[in-house]
Amino acid sequence: MRLFQRSNCRMPISRSTFTIILGILFGLSATHYLTTLKSLTDPVICGPEQQVSRSEELDIISLRADADVFTRSQSLPGHRRGLILVAIMTAAKYVDTRAYNVWKTWAQHIPGRVMIFVAEGTESIHEDMPLIRLKGVDDTYPPQKKSFAMVKWLAENMADEYDWFLRADDDLYIRGEELAAFLRSVDSSQAHIIGQAGLGNSAEYGLLALGSTDNYCMGGPGIVMSRETLLKVSPHLETCLQHMLTSHEDVELGRCIRKHVNVACTWNYEMQKLFHNNQSAIKESYAKNMKELKDAITLHPIKDPAVMRKVHLRNREIKLREARAQRSLLSSELSTAKAQTLVRMTPNRTIDLTPWDYINNNKILFCADRVNCPRHTVDLSIRTEIADTITQLFDEFNTNARQRGRVLQFQSLQYGYMRVEPTKGVDYVLDMLLWFKKFRPPNRTTISVRRHAYVQQTFGKLRSLAEGVFRSNMRANSTLIEDPTLHMIMPLRGRAAIFGRFAQHLKSICARGGDDLAVSLTIVLYSSEDEMENRETIEMLRSSHIPVSVIEMGDVAFSRGIALMRGAETLPANALLFFTDVDMLFTCDALKRIKSNTILNAQIYFPIVFSEFSHESWSENDKLLADAFHYGRGRGYFRHFGYGLAAMYKADLMDIGGFDTKIEGWGKEDVDLFEKAIKNGRLRVIRSPEPGLVHIYHPIHCDENMPTAQKDMCHGSKAASLASIDTLVEQIAQYA
Repeated sequence: MRLFQRSNCRMPISRSTFTIILGILFGLSATHYLTTLKSLTDPVICGPEQQVSRSEELDIISLRADADVFTRSQSLPGHRRGLILVAIMTAAKYVDTRAYNVWKTWAQHIPGRVMIFVAEGTESIHEDMPLIRLKGVDDTYPPQKKSFAMVKWLAENMADEYDWFLRADDDLYIRGEELAAFLRSVDSSQAHIIGQAGLGNSAEYGLLALGSTDNYCMGGPGIVMSRETLLKVSPHLETCLQHMLTSHEDVELGRCIRKHVNVACTWNYEMQKLFHNNQSAIKESYAKNMKELKDAITLHPIKDPAVMRKVHLRNREIKLREARAQRSLLSSELSTAKAQTLVRMTPNRTIDLTPWDYINNNKILFCADRVNCPRHTVDLSIRTEIADTITQLFDEFNTNARQRGRVLQFQSLQYGYMRVEPTKGVDYVLDMLLWFKKFRPPNRTTISVRRHAYVQQTFGKLRSLAEGVFRSNMRANSTLIEDPTLHMIMPLRGRAAIFGRFAQHLKSICARGGDDLAVSLTIVLYSSEDEMENRETIEMLRSSHIPVSVIEMGDVAFSRGIALMRGAETLPANALLFFTDVDMLFTCDALKRIKSNTILNAQIYFPIVFSEFSHESWSENDKLLADAFHYGRGRGYFRHFGYGLAAMYKADLMDIGGFDTKIEGWGKEDVDLFEKAIKNGRLRVIRSPEPGLVHIYHPIHCDENMPTAQKDMCHGSKAASLASIDTLVEQIAQYA
């Protein structure tokens, strides 16, 4: 039996089907033939000069092999060349202060472009600032017209160039990297207006004519608009400006966008952190506490340019720390990387073992190897560093908190250990109380737990710079040229013999100083009984080719602050000033170090001088030494509480406010100047022992009629200069 029977069969094909199949085959063949023919007739050019079709309208240069990705991407049809354009409103009175500080700080780190909008006719002394002068606009406040004109200008001139547009004031700080990361997570093709939503303060609530579902983005922390929003609202800006219901330009801009674009400001609690607005103490905003910086994109308000620079420096420190942490993490993943261990250095000798400091509740530090041991209050710098370390630690703990459904929050530091390995870094052992929170139902819970953390901070690699490069980097924003001469300024009243010693010493120093040490002396001379002797000494110096100028003060009450300011006023802004006293002796190397440690518009120097004790307390060996430049414990001490000798350029002296000329008599004017220098924030202050500066002992007379604060300082200095502690102990031991 045959199960299968093979048969020859044919499927019938209709005429219409056959025609369709034949047409498809013909079309494919014709396309292949024409493509081949074109490739044979077109010229073939290899390498970077390859030609492209005219229909693509691309720039041939942009497609060269050596063009970077960003340059090539600009030529793609429809591509905008930047992520964001930041438009800053300012007034003529702030353009050279607030606006310029913004331009020199965070504006240099924006992933796009920054423009500064001013009224028509506004001028600036800084030619590098990108000013846009709005025609027909003045500095009237509130700036409704300026704000709307700026948005209109952006829509008409820049709408096709950027994906996002941020309206800002001159007292706003923006973290460029964080702003870029945030905006790249949002669809820029849709209409958006982003910022911190507002309804008005308590006095204005209900008076801004806002609907039940309406709000506005507060102008202070910044308003971000997508390109779509900008284009849609632009045709209606003039109408909105003519029909304003309030005097607040940010409220009216939000109302206009809500009406004509149909979008409102982002209703999100997190925006209060991202676009931070501090209304508690505007004058002191972020001056002392910058804890909001790490979580924020913008900070407002910062009206003091010095605080703006301080915040910017802190932000760059955070970015540098993040970059170093990332580098350390990537280095640890290399196949050649060493396994991580808590023991970074194995001591070979007893003295190589670095002891730990014990910190109790982040308040008291116990130590064993320093002057202020065994216990003292934890320094502010250590508390700040530990707080930053803990913050970074918990940020890493909570990296994937949302996915895991749990979060860790710091409560308090119970105790800890800390040590510094000089060649490695800082080690911490931290015992902490923290909250362990689960926030996903049905397992929501909060538990207080105690945990140990072992933390290592690794020092970065050493980086060396030539002195010229270092000074150039420090003076990047300065337009003045440093005067190479060291101008010594010295008040003088009487004391002819002491001045004679000073002059002979200066003469010998200048004789062997070399061509790289040019010195001049400005004497602020008060009338006295031995004035003629002082004038003879001045002529002796002049005959030795030492430039000496004299400022006559006459018979008036002595004031060191007034005298030093009078001396400084006679010199140009780029002059290097060294404020000194007639009791000082110095070495040639010390004067060279003073020049090296002082940088125009960047750094000032307050050397700590070696002050002699009373010669009556010296040992016999100390009395036999030939010169003053010896530093035995019984001979003298470095006067860490004295700031009378200082070196700075005149421009920096004036910038910090100069000496207080209201202070009369002895003391306090130097402390006041030092405190001004520290509070200035822009200048780096160098404070270091200088063995080449020696204050020769002389009896100190404290006038009982001087103000209490000055009198206390005078008595303290007098007591400190009598004898060393060792000498006093020996004297007391004789009567024990």
